[in-house]
Amino acid sequence: MDEKDSTTTINLPTSSDQILEKSTKGATFLMLGQLFTKLITFFLNSLLVRFLSPRIFGITAFLEFIVNTVLFFSREAIRLSTLRITEDHTTSSVEKTKNSQILQTAVNFAYIPFVIGVPLSIVLTTWQYKNINGYFINLPFFQVSILLIWISIIVELLSEPFFIINQFMLNYSSRSRIESLAITMGCITNFIIVVSFEKNWWNPILKSMIHHNNELMDQEEFMEVSREGIAILAFAVGKLVHSLILLLCYYWDYLMNFHETKTFSLKLTKIYNENKSTMTKNYYYFQNDILEHFKKVYFQLCFKHLLTEGDKLIINSLCTVEEQGIYSLLSNYGSLVTRLLFAPIEESLRLFLARLLSNRTAKNLKLSMQVLINLTKFYFYLSLLIVIFGPVNSSFLLQFLIGSKWSTTSVLDTIRVYCFYIPFLSLNGIFEAFFQSTATGDQILKHSYFMMVFSGVFLLNCWILIEFLNLSINGLIYGNIFNMILRITYCSWFIINFYKKLYNSEENISTSSMKDSTLVKDKGSIFVNFRNFRVVIIVGLCISTFNWIMIGHVKNFHQLFINIVLALILFITILLQERTILKGLLRRRKVDESKEV
Repeated sequence: MDEKDSTTTINLPTSSDQILEKSTKGATFLMLGQLFTKLITFFLNSLLVRFLSPRIFGITAFLEFIVNTVLFFSREAIRLSTLRITEDHTTSSVEKTKNSQILQTAVNFAYIPFVIGVPLSIVLTTWQYKNINGYFINLPFFQVSILLIWISIIVELLSEPFFIINQFMLNYSSRSRIESLAITMGCITNFIIVVSFEKNWWNPILKSMIHHNNELMDQEEFMEVSREGIAILAFAVGKLVHSLILLLCYYWDYLMNFHETKTFSLKLTKIYNENKSTMTKNYYYFQNDILEHFKKVYFQLCFKHLLTEGDKLIINSLCTVEEQGIYSLLSNYGSLVTRLLFAPIEESLRLFLARLLSNRTAKNLKLSMQVLINLTKFYFYLSLLIVIFGPVNSSFLLQFLIGSKWSTTSVLDTIRVYCFYIPFLSLNGIFEAFFQSTATGDQILKHSYFMMVFSGVFLLNCWILIEFLNLSINGLIYGNIFNMILRITYCSWFIINFYKKLYNSEENISTSSMKDSTLVKDKGSIFVNFRNFRVVIIVGLCISTFNWIMIGHVKNFHQLFINIVLALILFITILLQERTILKGLLRRRKVDESKEV
């Protein structure tokens, strides 16, 4: 790409300290953004659930599945692959030109999701529309809703170049603000449309529709049908508003922060370079090694998505629409901690490792291992709190959030089982984040074959548990737990071998003294660092046994208060056991703050 004059340059984070600092702050930004949006959406959805039936929750969950499927297959592999873009070492360019080539390469790759997404969205939406129950197709506004959902997918894919650039530069703050605003406005729009129907603001439109349908159903029946149709329309309009705000805000951010630098173009642009050894000039649109990696990642993600979203495929095939609505509610409330806390950490870890280990020096390897160990310990401790206190408290807390429409369902009993699934889901998240960030193309391809086997095992387990043992949603949860155990086992094996091979390889260690001290010490610490967990488990088992014998399932606020006190006792035990690591982290933070001053 031809270099353009500009008074401003864009500096990419390159050193391990810069990447760690931006990733740590990024996780905080993402968590705060998730907390803000989830509090808003949690409150609004808690009100909406009182208006909507399990059947409508089921169909909106199904439509959400279509949207997520198209977006996942269109962009996820590109988002992972572009993190590995590096400068072309055959060129002899100044720093500004290198940054320009790197960012332009990222922008060029960001066009691939749109090319994949447009035909995929048409095929999948049309196919699913033809297979949807006729009852929903005949609902008012349903065809319009499907069209709006398709448009929202296309609009969101248009914002991908902006997302890729901000992701590559680790601009978590901008991403968090923009995505929080988009999610919040989409949810508010959904809420306003549903409530406006309940307040009879739609009467003029519905009266004309009643006139055309009076031969088929009476007014009361048509109003009930309209309530369901407008709920689906509200979901579709909310999705469109979310996509539009996402695109407009990202474009505004581009104008404010990137446009003046003229470092890269939003158009698909040729990237020129000069080979230092042969003194020849050539050009390309896509960096060849990244393109090859993308192909292998895409193949692997197909099976990952089948496992990740496999529960929706199973429940759509083997369960009623009402059961789909119940599972959708469980996923929203049961995985709240996962989406608020774990998801931002996993994304930050994936970006951090991909950027850090693009240069696999001894220092970077040591840092990646320390971060992974500390995160794994944090997940273990939080999972222990969830397993001990989740099943006994979840039903009591959830009953305040759902209305009378759900009182006859089994959701209050099933949420207890779902609590046991959350720890496996979260732990798998960070292990797979590590795998995706560090695995080579061949390793990813090998993993894909294992994912094929895991997919078959998962489908078979669910079929047996639901069809033969009649466990319904509980059977699906048990199948998911076994699925997560298989995936965690594979990734654990990969992580152990990853560090073992690198520490035993002379070419990855800069000096012999480094090999004899730091790395050898850390090689054992991947197991030694979890010794404090045994004390916490013993204390946790004692607390859990006492809690179950004396209280059992919580039924009032007095028992809830006792559980809070017991949870604090276990939490303090964890802090005391890990006080050395906590002091080290606080000391490091003070050093970083003093450097900034």
